[in-house]
This record gives sequence, structure tokens and C-alpha cells, in this order.
Amino acid sequence: MHRPRPRRRRALFASSLAIASIAASAAIGTAAVAPANAALPTVQAWLTTTDGTTNLQRQSDVTFGPVTQGSLNISVSDNRTYQTMVGYGAAFTDSSAYLAQALKSYSSTQYSSMMNQVFSSSGDALSFWRVPMGASDFNAAPVMWTDADTQGPSTNPLQNFALTTYDTARIIPTIKDALAINPDLKLVASAWSAPAWMKSNRSMICNTGSGPATLLPQYYQAWADYYVKWIQAYQAQGVPIWAITPQNEPQYCPTTYPGMSWDEPTMASWVHNYLKPDLVAAGLNQPILGYDFNWENLAYPTSLISGSAASDYSGVAWHCYDYTAEPAMMTNLHNVYGYDQYETECSSDSHPNNIIAYTTAQMATLSAQNWAKGSILWNFALDSTGGPCLGCNLAAPAVPVVQINATVNGSGTVTSASYTMHNNFYQLGQFSHFVNVGATRIAATANAGGIVASAYKNPDGSEVVVATNPNSSSTSFTTTWNGQGSFSYTLPAGATVTFTGNVPAAPALRSTPVSGQTYLLVSRTSGKVLGISGASSSNGALAVSYTDDNSPDQQWTLTASGSAYVLTNTNSGKVLDDPGSSTSNGTQLQQWSAGGTANQLWAITSAGAGYYTLTNQASGLVLDLQNGGLGDGTPVQQWAGGSGNPNQQWQLIAVPRTVQPTSPAVGQRYRIESVVSGKPVAVDGASTSDGAAVIQWADDAATDQVWTVIDAGSGYVNLVNLNSGKALDNPGGSTANGTGMTQYAITGTGNANQQWTITAAGGGYTITNRASGKSLDLMAGNTDDGTVIQQWATTGGDANQQFVFAPAG
Repeated sequence: MHRPRPRRRRALFASSLAIASIAASAAIGTAAVAPANAALPTVQAWLTTTDGTTNLQRQSDVTFGPVTQGSLNISVSDNRTYQTMVGYGAAFTDSSAYLAQALKSYSSTQYSSMMNQVFSSSGDALSFWRVPMGASDFNAAPVMWTDADTQGPSTNPLQNFALTTYDTARIIPTIKDALAINPDLKLVASAWSAPAWMKSNRSMICNTGSGPATLLPQYYQAWADYYVKWIQAYQAQGVPIWAITPQNEPQYCPTTYPGMSWDEPTMASWVHNYLKPDLVAAGLNQPILGYDFNWENLAYPTSLISGSAASDYSGVAWHCYDYTAEPAMMTNLHNVYGYDQYETECSSDSHPNNIIAYTTAQMATLSAQNWAKGSILWNFALDSTGGPCLGCNLAAPAVPVVQINATVNGSGTVTSASYTMHNNFYQLGQFSHFVNVGATRIAATANAGGIVASAYKNPDGSEVVVATNPNSSSTSFTTTWNGQGSFSYTLPAGATVTFTGNVPAAPALRSTPVSGQTYLLVSRTSGKVLGISGASSSNGALAVSYTDDNSPDQQWTLTASGSAYVLTNTNSGKVLDDPGSSTSNGTQLQQWSAGGTANQLWAITSAGAGYYTLTNQASGLVLDLQNGGLGDGTPVQQWAGGSGNPNQQWQLIAVPRTVQPTSPAVGQRYRIESVVSGKPVAVDGASTSDGAAVIQWADDAATDQVWTVIDAGSGYVNLVNLNSGKALDNPGGSTANGTGMTQYAITGTGNANQQWTITAAGGGYTITNRASGKSLDLMAGNTDDGTVIQQWATTGGDANQQFVFAPAG
């Protein structure tokens, strides 16, 4: 929630400024030690490495320093909020439950310890789980089974429905033991196959040599009835089912384990005409999550949620497979259709035979960044071989959360059993132990040079940042959190770190076009941002969409020109351009030196729901994501406008510019930032009134934080606020220490109150008033938002009097 800027005292201020000589040779930097009275936040740090030496262990606390930029930068802002999280977990497969009960039989003490580590709030607190409705590929039973393997009479085909001993002796007891520790578990139930007698090939295996097997139409009603009976049977056993999916992996037809093929129209029709009505008639309200398959096919789930069954689905379930997986598919369905998204199966970190491109921590992070409300790994528990299983591929074994090794003798007695936590347990715990159920995802840079991150705000107000390093070597990065400070951290290869604590809120950012402000342009279709290929600074470099990496080539400053805007790239200083004033559909846009021509002017028009279209004045064509591409590097082109086309709709998200401070120059605009806090000098409440107080405030990309350096003659300058057009002013030409600075109208070069010298000093510059001879000073070195900018006798080495100049376009 945005915290309004506090009203500060207003002095009676006249006008006049002074600026002195600017030493071109002075070094600029923000690496200053904060004074002892600065209230900089401190957060906890918890680390997991891949080599087993550090497993979800607390590290030294991290205290923020001044806001600064590094080579790789993660920006966290709680002023933008997204989905509410339901948690993390794995699957209660038959294999997992078999091993869990074997451990329990051998040692209830070990079993209790293991279960508490997984489910309790002092452990991983895993809360979002999946349970197969019958046999899956991870089946410890010697047969493939359902709860209705024997067909009943035609008048009651499910007459023989009954829970098996696989349900009642291991799956249900394991779940109930988990529920005893965490009663709020959310369970998603998924079927791999209908009973063999309901299918076209009379086998639970999908493809027995005659192609994909399907559900026979005469059993559509019976299969829907099966869902109702199964849910009721589990709930009668004390196991509540939170949601269901109509079919596990409906487009994959295995040849060695249970499966069943569905095309989109048949699936939608069955859900709409059989499954949903059956649930309603039985008084069941479990949400139906569609698809339950890979991040590879957008057409299938789109068809489900845009057709006749659209109102029957509550969300979309996804699996993380395979190497071509694109998690932005979840963003597309959320942004375009408004459906909740869930990641419901992932077998990650199965090296050396990895079957996906992402680590466990990457998967959880990218899922959340793309609107998933929860993430589920595949098996809860497996043994050292990656089993037991029936029909699975042990050459590419799945990796569990817990490894349980048990020995069973010929009479079925467990003669030995032990467990170890897999690295997956700790990697997942970097999220689940800190991100509470009900937490809200907040904005964070998705991928900074390979450091993949996500951030959350818990119901108690604490905040969490999780960052993981899939790079092959240690990587250092800088995190700026809510604009309240920054810190650097070096993360070992493969490691994941969680930072958590209470951090003051970020300032509100604009999402409407305002001249002089800098924005990300975020595609509605993909959730990725407009940038320049290769971060080039050359004329003719092409416009593309890319995952947010907090680089300056993804930042665009708007400058009004009549009823349109010029979009200037922060990295190159060049503007978004229609090459040669082309009027052709499909022309990829570029950047080019500003020329003030129509092909560089863009009309920005609301498209509703917080999105905008951008229309080129030369061509009349619209900024467009080519073919709705979701991958990094998708060309951004121009195309004839189409009503409601999400490829042509963009969010404008105001952001602080990712730039390094520089030597100030006359005629240029800057954010003037305190060396102590890294926060810019601003006008209280973004006021345009004479006498408004000048304060520091976390960078909110607003124009009241931008000051233009104007030559006032005789070695002095005026500092004029971009928002108000008024000058930085020492009220009444006061010579008193502690006088708070204000803004005031200026005529010409103003008087001595509004004239300032800028002199290199320490890690920045001192800004000294001509009338008083005293320098701008951060009151008491306080790093809080709203701290008054005062004047004080110049000391020469006081960091409170040192400021840097960050270019503002």
C-alpha cells in the first residue's frame, strides 16, 4: 500500500540559488558508509547450496546501504502487487505413500521427524499438494489400478466402486498424518486414466499399439460420477479435496503406464456437460483446473477457457516440462483471459539427466513471476533408484523431496528404513518456509544476468526476496528494495538465497503517461518488456521484447510533443523509430537519433484495464508484438490497429532509471541523490506551490525528483524542478544552520537565494548557496523518506552534504 508523503514543516522562503565550478575530473560514486544515526533496514539471509554444505541455513544479517547500482541489479517494489500465493509442495503418489508408511512401520520416531520437517511451520511448511486418483507412473503396487476396476451392470456401471487398500493403507494415512501437522493443506486431485473398461483400448495404458486410447462416449457420465464418488470417499476418510484436474497430461499418450488422450473440444464438452453438472448436483464446489500439461502448448488451454466450458474452469494447471518450456504462457492466459494459474507437476534437478531447462528454485521463481499461485514438485518421496515405479523410466529418474530407503523381507515386514532430505527439500524450503500462505507477490526484476528472483509480501507485513543462481560460477548482484536502500550479495553457483524482514514501503509509481517520466512498456500478451536487441546503442538497432532484466535498454522516457510523445531509450539516448516512415504492416521498429519527425512520434491511447496502445504518427500503425510471440527476442513491429488485440496492448510502469551518476552539466536534467541514503531530492507531495518543502524521497520515477541545471552566470547555477518549474530556494536568504530548503518561482536567473555552486567533494558534490555560503545537508543523516533537505555550514567531508547527479533524460 502506498504511504503518502508526510507533510513537513514549511518555512517562509524567498528565491535565489548559487552554483559553483563543476570539477570535470572529480570521481562520482555512491559507495559511502551510512552515518550511525541512519535508520537503514536490516534483513535476514538464508542460504542453500547444491553441494550439501549449506542447507537452508541462516547467514549474517544484511544491512542496507545507500541506494546504488551494480553490474547486475534486482529491483524490488511492493507498490506493484500480483497474485495471492497458496503455497508449495509435491505429490502423494502411491510410490511416495508406500515408502512413507514403510518408514513409519520401521520407526515412528524417524517418520514423525521427517513429516514435521516437511509439513510443520518450523520446517518447510509445504502446503500445496497433489494426489493421483488411482495409479500413475509412480506406483508401488504390482498392478495398475483404479477404484472401480470391475465394471458393474449397465444400470449402475460404478456399482463396484470402492477405495482400494492402496488408498486406505498408505495414501490416505500419509495424507492424514500430514493434515494432523498442517490442517490447511490444499490437495489437487488428478486422474491418469479411467478404468480400463471405460476406454477404447480396454487398457489403463494409453497406447497399447493401436494409437491413443480415449474415453468411450457411453461412459462419459460414469466417468463424471467416478469423480464425485472418489471425492466423497476421500472426504469421508477425512481428506478434503481442494481442486481437481480432469486429466493428467491429456496430450501425452504413454505406452508403459496409465494415460488417456483428450482433444480440446471433447474435453471441454465433457467438463461442461458431465463433470461440472455432476459436481454441482452432488453439492461439491471443488475448482476445476484445466489442461494439467506442459508449458509448451498455448492453444489447448486457450481453447478450453475460451469455449463452451469457459465458466466451468477456475484456473489452469501446468507442468514444467520440457526444454522448450515457456512459463510466459501462464502470463498470457492470466492477462488475456483472467484465469488463475498453477504449476502442478515438475521433476527438476534430476542431473545429470535433466529433463527440463530449469532448476527447482528457477521453476518456483519463474512460475510465480508468471502468475502461478503455487508450485508442486512431482514425488514426495522415492528411494535411491528413483522408484519404486511401474512403467516409469528409471534411466531418467525423477528426483523427490525426500529419499526413503526401505528393505522389506519376503513376508512383507520392513527390516530397515531411513530417510534423507534431498536438495530439492531445501531449495523448495527457501520459498515455502518464508512465503506464507496468503502472501502476495510483489514486483521484482525477473532475471538479472542469470540471477532469477521473485518477491512477496506476507500477511503480517514482512517481505521476502528469493534469488537463485543457475549460472556456472558465483555471481554478484545488487538489490534495491522499495527504494529504501541497496545491498550487494555474492551467490555461489546453483545456490538460492532468501532475504526476509520488514522494509519501509516503496513510493507509489505512475501507470499513466506523463512527460518526463521513465517507464517499462510491458506486453499484455507475454508480460515481457520492450527493449533494444543486444542492448545496442547504435542507430538502427531493432526493438524486441525480453524478460525484465532491469537494464537501461528496457527503459523509455516520454517527452510530450503536441498530442504525441517521443520515447527515448535510457541506454542509448536514441528514440523509438518507424524506419523510413514505413507504412507497411510487419515493419520491425528500431531506435534512431532524435530528429523530431513524425515517424518518431507516438500517440498513446488507453485500451482499458490499465493498458495502452501506441500509434505511430507517420504510419498510423500500432506498436505490436509480432505474432504474439512469448520468447525472449520476439520482434516488436508495427501493424494495423485491431480492437482488443492483446499483442498491441502495453502497460506503462514508471520505474527509477538504471543509470550511474555522472558529472553535472549545464542544460541537463538530473536526480540529485544523497550519498548517505541514495534517495533523490524531491518536493514534498510533488507540490507546485511556492514555499513547498524540499525533502528526500525514495525514487518514484516522478518529475518532482528531477532538477535541471541552468547557467545563472558568474559560476553559479539554478536548479529548477521539472514538475513545478520552480527553483531550489534558500528561504529569505537565511544564514541560519538548519533552515529547510524550499522551491520558489524564479525570474531570469533569480537572486542569490536561488543560485548555487556545485563542487566535487568526497564521493559526490557539495551544493552551496550563494546567499548564505552554506551547503545542502541531509538533516541528521536520516535515511527515512520525507527527511528535510536543509542548509548547514560547509564541513567539506560530511557525507550528509554530499550528493550525486544521476542523469534523468
